[in-house]
This record gives sequence, C-alpha cells and structure tokens, in this order.
Amino acid sequence: MIMNNWTILGVQSTIGLVVYTLIFFWYVQPKLSKLPFEKAVLPLLLLHVFRFAGFALLVVGQIDPSLPQQVMSAIAYGDLLAGISALIAAIALRGRSSLAVSLIWLFTFIGVADIANVGRIAISIDLFNQYIGTMWFVSILFFPILIIAHVYIFYRLIKKGNEDFRGIENA
Repeated sequence: MIMNNWTILGVQSTIGLVVYTLIFFWYVQPKLSKLPFEKAVLPLLLLHVFRFAGFALLVVGQIDPSLPQQVMSAIAYGDLLAGISALIAAIALRGRSSLAVSLIWLFTFIGVADIANVGRIAISIDLFNQYIGTMWFVSILFFPILIIAHVYIFYRLIKKGNEDFRGIENA
C-alpha cells in the first residue's frame, strides 16, 4: 500500500499526539495539577523556547531551495517570536513579575497564531510534498508536544483567572 506524504504525516502526527497525550495525562498532569500555577507553567514555557528550531528553515541546504524564501521566513520568524515570547514570559514568571500572567497570555496568543499560520502555509504550498529535511521530524515529534503544552497552559491561565476572581469575591 503506497501512501502520500500528507497521509503519512497524518498517521505519524496522530500517533505522536496520542502517545504524548497519554504520557501527559498518565505521568505529567497528575504532578503539575498539584503544583501552584507558577511551578506548573514554567517548565512548559521553557519547552516552547525550543521553537527556535524552526529557524533551520533558513539554513542553506536544509530544505528544497525552490520553496519560497519569504514563506519559509514567515514560518521561521514566527517560531522564533513564539520561542522568545515564551522565554520572556518564563523569566517574568520565575522573577515573580506583576507582568508574568499578561506575558504568558501574550505568548499563548503568539504561539497559537504561529501554529495556525504554519498550518495555513503548509497546506497552501503543499509543504509536506516538498523536501523539508529534518523539519519533518520536528513536525511529527515536537509539534504534538507544543500543542499539548499550549492547551495545558491555557487551561491553567483560565483556572488561575477563576481562582483570582474567587479571591476578589471573598475579600
């Protein structure tokens, strides 16, 4: 049975997402749920700093040179911006800055927008039917972890907002 690249990507990404989700819910989430917001979110923010790996799209010889450089730059710089915003949010959180939660929200917006933009671009230029070198492995091994981390960070932000609101009500 011969499959096209998009089917293979779908199978690999689905398996990766399922396995990482099981690992998260069986091993990681039970520990994170017992931690205060700051300690639970910080390692997930630091994980997102590694989005700088997307910058490899700009390295000569890493991908098909016929791919539009402007489009690859949009993906690479989006990843870099998401990674830097995660780092800034992590430093603010670790330093107990009053801006930490706002910076985490900003990172969440940037990170999710970047993921949506990459998806849009990948589909529009048929990216996974092109030579993308090691970025294939980044897509199937790292991308599912980023999605899970984003969902959990968003969950904790919402939960923290509700806890803060209840604290104000009870004051």
